[in-house]
Amino acid sequence: MEVTIRGIGVSPGIAIGPALTFGVQAFDIPKYQVENVDTELARFERAVISVRADIERLYERTAEAVGEEHADIFKAHLMFLEDVTLRDEVERRVVSEALNAEYLVGEWIARYTKLMASVPDARFRERTQDLVDVGNRILARLLNANLESLDHLEHPSVIVAHDLSPSDAAKLDMVNTLGIATDVSGPTSHTAILARAFEIPAVVGLKFVGSHALPGDTIIVDGRTGVVVVRPSAKTRARYEEEKVRSERSRAALQAKELKPSVTLDGHEVPAMANIELPVEISHSLKTKAQGIGLYRTEYLFLNRATLPTEEEQYEAYAEAARAMAPATVTLRTLDLGGDKFVSHLHLANEINPQLGWRAIRFCLERPDIFKAQLRAMFRASVHGNVQIMFPLISGVDELRHVKSILQEVCVDLERRGVPFKRDIPIGSMIEVPSAVEVADLLAKECDFFSIGTNDLIQYSLAVDRVNEKIAHMYEPAHPAVLRMIRRTIKAAKAAGIPCGVCGEMAGDPMFSEVLVGLGISSLSMSAVAIPVVRSQVASIRYSLARRFASRILNMGSVAEVREALHRRYSQRGQLDPYAEGAADANIAGAAGEEEC
Repeated sequence: MEVTIRGIGVSPGIAIGPALTFGVQAFDIPKYQVENVDTELARFERAVISVRADIERLYERTAEAVGEEHADIFKAHLMFLEDVTLRDEVERRVVSEALNAEYLVGEWIARYTKLMASVPDARFRERTQDLVDVGNRILARLLNANLESLDHLEHPSVIVAHDLSPSDAAKLDMVNTLGIATDVSGPTSHTAILARAFEIPAVVGLKFVGSHALPGDTIIVDGRTGVVVVRPSAKTRARYEEEKVRSERSRAALQAKELKPSVTLDGHEVPAMANIELPVEISHSLKTKAQGIGLYRTEYLFLNRATLPTEEEQYEAYAEAARAMAPATVTLRTLDLGGDKFVSHLHLANEINPQLGWRAIRFCLERPDIFKAQLRAMFRASVHGNVQIMFPLISGVDELRHVKSILQEVCVDLERRGVPFKRDIPIGSMIEVPSAVEVADLLAKECDFFSIGTNDLIQYSLAVDRVNEKIAHMYEPAHPAVLRMIRRTIKAAKAAGIPCGVCGEMAGDPMFSEVLVGLGISSLSMSAVAIPVVRSQVASIRYSLARRFASRILNMGSVAEVREALHRRYSQRGQLDPYAEGAADANIAGAAGEEEC
């Protein structure tokens, strides 16, 4: 029987294949008295040494694949391995009670896990999975057992699991892993980061996929919509296979074409830029001819590691992006932690409503030590390319002025120390909350650019938690209120003479390309994988007609009306080759009679 489950899409694409269910390793651990205490202590030490070598290899493999900052999670694992409480307890009880080491390790892990499960603070619970991962490795060595592994799959499969530990994710067989579906985790998990880096469709936060999917069941993972279908009907499977083939053919065709600038048929340029999270994504952005980086999510330098990144680490990461993309623009967003992104070592409070709490720029203003270190790294990196800085979750002018005062302090400090940097770095605000839209005309006087973060703007304006599956259907970018707020923000930016781009998920959805261009957006920034199709969409429309179309859309009163108009227009345009002769005439004919925006 077909089962459809909705979760959080963290890596786009469609995967169809047999489920490979991956569970938590369960060991049958014996308990017995040892005859020679010294021999048992030596056996325990050999197991620890062997596990240390394994973790060091994982660190090297992950650092090579996605960068050292994301391999640092395995430094935390090494710290667990050397935890004096674990080592001391095992060694003390081997001596005092003459018990076997694997029994003592298993008992310690079980007790620690039970204790952490009862702690309400999420930042402490984060450590449990890491500890279990390390503990299982020690147990496997002591028991001469093989840990269940995903590094060599027998055939192409969709991985289904309650969760994947960092070491599980790091060892994925990238050739045979078609897709990933997990009950837990989020967009910032190690699984999500690696899935995006290697372009594996992935959906997380499904809650119940592990209980529905049996080994070998056909499973569909739609990483763009966050939908997973277990045991699909013939009709559902055929629909997804057709969509998958169409999507892959379209992508191949677009990549095979000579990539032209993102310019409309009547010469209006709307640059297609990339959103990135990892250094490895820079090369992918260059391959798709991204016209810059419109959003560098810098918080990923702080996640999946045991300590804060140093200023030097941050500088190297930002400088690498600036050098690689020069002379194109690299837009560095300051820390957007909190909300659905937690870091244990920063001790963020356990909040009832974290999306409305101590997050993003609010956190930075309360932790100027962290904020200033990041700003210094950004300013230092500016000498290597065309860098600009933007701030998330700005809600009003006072907040922005506070940010700018700290910015000035950083500049004075760098000048005093003789550190080279560019003084004229453009400074911008993300427009993500309704209050920012209301005062956009005032914010524009304080900024060099705007970037509309549609993900949060939709969430806050419609009062819809975008990661809550119970109300996911209400998270609607086609809502008339959302489109009107986008238009209002663009008008405020134009009046002040500054550019206004979009860097949320709407930017990468080709169905919204024409209406966003028509509303007057100055650039579109998206996942690099979406750039070819969005560039193609922009190249297939005429700006003058897009403005009329946007004007008509703004006069619609319901989501259903907007959706129908967008789908009809997109379907008509989708039949056209954007580079073929006659495309312009066909688009003109399809838009006759629309009013000027």
